[in-house]
Amino acid sequence: MAQLSLYLDEPTLSVLKSNASREKLSLSKMAQKSIRSYSSHQWPAGFWNLYGAVDDETFCEPEELAWGLDAPRAQL
Repeated sequence: MAQLSLYLDEPTLSVLKSNASREKLSLSKMAQKSIRSYSSHQWPAGFWNLYGAVDDETFCEPEELAWGLDAPRAQL
C-alpha cells in the first residue's frame, strides 16, 4: 500500500481527529474515507426515490422565462 504525507493546519487536523475518534478509525483510515467520499461520483442513497415525491397541488412548474433575460447587462 502506498504512503502519503499530509501537511494539515491545526483546524483541519482537529476535524480529522474528531471525526476519526467518533467513528473509531485511525487518522489514516479516516483520511482515506474522506478522500473516497469526496471523489465519489454517485448520487446519495435514496436520491432517485425522491423523484416525483412532492404531493402538493400548490407545487407547480413556473412559467417559461423570456430568453432575453439571459442577455448580458451593461457594465456600470
